[in-house]
Amino acid sequence: MSHLTGYEFLNDLEEFDESPYKTATWLQNDFESCIWQIQTSQKKPIFLDWQIPLWNGSLLTSSENSLLLNSLKHLLIITTDGASGEFANLSPKTKNIRLRCSMRAIDYLLIHSRSLELVEHGLATLDSDSLKGILDKLASIPSSEDSIYDWHNRVSIFCKNLLNKLSEQDINDILSKYPAMKIVTDDQVENFKLDISIKEIPKIRAALMRFGFFAKTDGYALAANTRKLSEHLYTDTLRGKDTKKPALHALAFFPNEPTHRREYPTVLVTTGTPKNLQIDYYLYYRNFFSCISALAKIGLPAPVDLDAIENYIPPVANAARFKSVPSKNLLLLFRKSVQLHISHGRKILNGFIKIAAHCHKLNIPMFHLSNEEFLEIIGPELHQLGVRALGLSSFSKPTGGPRKTRKPQRALYYKRFRANYGLLELTHIYIGAIEIIVGTMMARRMDELVTLESAKCLDKTKTWLIFNMAKSTRGALGLRQIESRPIDTIAVEMIEELIRFQKILKRLGVINELTNLFASPLLTGRRGLKKTSRYLYNRHLDFACDYFESEITTSGQRYYIRQHQLRRFFAIMFFYTNTFGDLDTLRWMLGHRDIEHVWRYLTECLTPKDIQGASARYFADLAKLGRLENYQNLQDLLFAKFGTSKFNLVNEEHIEEYIAGMLEEGKARVEPHFFNDASGKSMRVLFIVC
Repeated sequence: MSHLTGYEFLNDLEEFDESPYKTATWLQNDFESCIWQIQTSQKKPIFLDWQIPLWNGSLLTSSENSLLLNSLKHLLIITTDGASGEFANLSPKTKNIRLRCSMRAIDYLLIHSRSLELVEHGLATLDSDSLKGILDKLASIPSSEDSIYDWHNRVSIFCKNLLNKLSEQDINDILSKYPAMKIVTDDQVENFKLDISIKEIPKIRAALMRFGFFAKTDGYALAANTRKLSEHLYTDTLRGKDTKKPALHALAFFPNEPTHRREYPTVLVTTGTPKNLQIDYYLYYRNFFSCISALAKIGLPAPVDLDAIENYIPPVANAARFKSVPSKNLLLLFRKSVQLHISHGRKILNGFIKIAAHCHKLNIPMFHLSNEEFLEIIGPELHQLGVRALGLSSFSKPTGGPRKTRKPQRALYYKRFRANYGLLELTHIYIGAIEIIVGTMMARRMDELVTLESAKCLDKTKTWLIFNMAKSTRGALGLRQIESRPIDTIAVEMIEELIRFQKILKRLGVINELTNLFASPLLTGRRGLKKTSRYLYNRHLDFACDYFESEITTSGQRYYIRQHQLRRFFAIMFFYTNTFGDLDTLRWMLGHRDIEHVWRYLTECLTPKDIQGASARYFADLAKLGRLENYQNLQDLLFAKFGTSKFNLVNEEHIEEYIAGMLEEGKARVEPHFFNDASGKSMRVLFIVC
């Protein structure tokens, strides 16, 4: 008879893998492979080619570089999943952020491999001082494209070298073929970062065109192809060579229309442009470099002591916050959006349906219709509204002659725009109006609205909005939670119009399936609907702001609103109405899990005077209702002031004015106190006499 000792696992130690950190849920092939296939939150896998040329002419995958190669491979897994696997079950989206930051950090090491002596000594050469230097540099620049990839400087050098390969005659020939290249607007050079003179911009455009570095963007412009440029500029990187970089607006040109996208410059929607890297991204980079010491556990060269950087934080930037928009302006946009829906919403969508169905039947693009045919199809109602053409920037029917400019100059464009001249623009305006109403009344995050599905966004009773909640995951797969919130009738009416719109287009064969709720027609006049994206969602809002003439500041900037500002407006109005009395309901509506988070959110939106006023109203309400049993100090003050303990006999405005005066003069203050109870985190409002 044998007895189990509990230590039988020691007999199988030889079966254990002596080199951990070789597998990850996002790594879809063998660790030893030269090309990794990885996938986190992407729809399609991406590929990492480790066959990277180093400064000495060898490849990273060469046998003499095996220690460095294995160190970087292991480090990518360690920093993404954690040295003990502590990050392995994060949501795919969060894990993707960690992975991207780690790949960028590896690119930094590869780009600087010569000065860091990585080929000779591996990662062991990186001591605390050198890593602090790297972290200082990363933290000092807000964009990794410049701190890691030196994007604007490398592009400047590359463009000058291209230009030197062309003769003056070559340049003149290209500029003659594309005269729009010669136009450089003030908007394009407003935040100019390239190390080339503005006079050289047309010539640089010509050089990029000659050597195939331009690409079309949404049919509007020809712009420098940043992905193709990256392929040439970053052959010495793991991921940088395969990714797009920030657009080079000054090098784009518009052969078929003027460049304006808005009527006025925009008021900044956030608290400003940071001068340093945001703290969240800095922490990802610091985690990467701190994890290098873990390589020693598997016998790879690594620094001995990196404790000095574990808590190291140089000057960094907090995440930018959205600014509030004047409530008067938001109420104006809200009112005009409802008016447009009631007066003209259905006829606008019906007009597009008629045109799209007619052209689908004839199998021709919409812009092939003559103006007479177009006006006959849309009918007299839209003609009376002012509609005169398919679109202000749609393609025109080919005539065999020179291609005409699609979009009028700014002044004429916006005059016709507000006169309802173009049906396509009017459709975008109406969709923008719906976004304003739904965005204000539902207070959802932008991603939650962008991903609303026409077929599923309303429940059977049509009183609840159904959406995938952002910043929430369920289970190891990181799926977003499906949530619902009550929705007002006017918002339901608007949503139903968009659902009806898509259902009719599907029945007529114009589209194959119902898509995102806020999908819209293409402004070029091509067939179908364009799926909603963050860019397109904001574009609709911009259309609505220009059409309804959102306020303009004294400096000539217009308020072009964003969804997070509408979400803030909802929170402010809710707090003004209910003060502290129903913050848990506000927490639920906003989709926050923690009531303390809601309070921090409100303090970002409100001024101290706003909070003092809300506090005075809250305690005046409690006094009138006889619910000051937990506020003996306030009861004593009110008794001394009004000579009675029956506060319901006192004018409520007098109580509120008295409390507001004490708070303003600093004789009292109101503070929230957060504590945990059986239902989670709760809040109690304290009235403190100073």
